[in-house]
Amino acid sequence: MSALSIRKETPVSMRFRDDDLAIIDRGAALTGLSRTEFMRRAAVHEAQSAILNESIIRLSPDAFEAFVSVIEADPTPPSDKVTERLQRKAPWEN
Repeated sequence: MSALSIRKETPVSMRFRDDDLAIIDRGAALTGLSRTEFMRRAAVHEAQSAILNESIIRLSPDAFEAFVSVIEADPTPPSDKVTERLQRKAPWEN
């Protein structure tokens, strides 16, 4: 068995108020996940968001100038298809 195929799982113990646990259980049930998997996914998602929010993006001066010119440029007009769709009434308005 290779080192990559071995998964180490570490149990984590947490304390929750009953009302918080009820919400977590409802969310887990609605998504068809176990409480453990629901909480694991939520925790990993929050951790990834925190990491991405703190990530630094480094650009060369030329790349930075190109980036700034793109975000400061006038927006391109929408295509005829987009314009037509934006003017349609919603199905519930007909």
